[in-house]
Amino acid sequence: MNRQDIQAGLDAGLSSGPLDPRDASLATELSYGYLRLKARIEYILSRFLKDPGQLPPKMRLAMGVAAYEILYLDKVPAYASVDWAVEFSKTKPGARLAGLFNAVLRRVSELGETAHDPDFFRKDASLPEFLCRWYSCPQWMVDMWWREYGEQDALHYLEAQLKPPALGFNLFGHPEADEIYSEVAGWPEILDIEGMSFALPAGTRFEEEPDPPMHRQSFAARQAIEALNPETWREPVWDACAGRGGKTRILLEKELDVFASDPHKERLDGLKRELPGVRTFVANAATAKAPHAPGSVLLDLPCSGLGVLSRRPDTKWKRKPSDLADLTVLQAEILQNTTDQVKPGGSVAVITCTLNPDENQGLIQRFVKKHPKITVHTEWTTPPDSPLNEFFYAALLKVG
Repeated sequence: MNRQDIQAGLDAGLSSGPLDPRDASLATELSYGYLRLKARIEYILSRFLKDPGQLPPKMRLAMGVAAYEILYLDKVPAYASVDWAVEFSKTKPGARLAGLFNAVLRRVSELGETAHDPDFFRKDASLPEFLCRWYSCPQWMVDMWWREYGEQDALHYLEAQLKPPALGFNLFGHPEADEIYSEVAGWPEILDIEGMSFALPAGTRFEEEPDPPMHRQSFAARQAIEALNPETWREPVWDACAGRGGKTRILLEKELDVFASDPHKERLDGLKRELPGVRTFVANAATAKAPHAPGSVLLDLPCSGLGVLSRRPDTKWKRKPSDLADLTVLQAEILQNTTDQVKPGGSVAVITCTLNPDENQGLIQRFVKKHPKITVHTEWTTPPDSPLNEFFYAALLKVG
């Protein structure tokens, strides 16, 4: 299976040549929409195919994308979706798939509202099988959420990952921040405001995009940082898993003294372009030595990403249960290395974007148990019924 992220793949494809913005928008909707509903689509196709697994992978994908287009994109005529898919099937010489594509996709187009009825997916299914079909999620993930969070919260998480995330952005540092803030703050559809950050419903469009563009940022991530009261952190703050600097930006907005590191130079280059005043160094947080002792550390830990499937739907099809155990080992190494460098009386802020207790509460409990001088000051999680459709865990540790 291709391990490339969907966003990276889309960026590469859409930048390969001139493309009408409407075509780019359609390609994005098809890619993300199909990945969110992949298992639902595959179940529908299985009703009309004797053995879907016998189709070559690219042909199976094309049929699935065409089926998604037929069932979920009202503005695209069904015959147009059938036509392009049939033409694509002819690119597999000698396979003689055109007739099969035509027959199956026409059957799909005849389903109408039946394809959107949960009862259609209950046929000959146990409860776990139905949940996997309807919510388009791997069974191991459904089972874990049901077991660890209970039925009600698990259903909230399953519903959320089928939807696109809220549109979030941070205006800090934008040359037109005051003007944009004044305009957007008055919109009736706004979901939330925190500092210079906004949350708007998914799909919100601006009549005219600001130039330069606004910095897009998950509002749920902003909430996670706010829950840990960064105004109280001792300085300087080492953002040890900084990526492109989304959380660094929030700390700068709060006028904290920040320095940042990440193992990927290209990410730090992006951070420097956006936030040129920040001191940076390329380093792996599991082994790095900070250039000077931090008063506090912010750890946006590498994790399985199961809390942001609405934004990264390909994750649920690439992750395996074994990945989770490997990640907790890395997380513990990062936590140990960075905590050892914090000045006494300082803090370590831990944030993840996953729904797996072993990477969240379990990680913190295991770590504190081994280190009696470290205490948990604050723990927070995104409410299961959040309208943002993204979920974070956050903990603030105090170093004695």
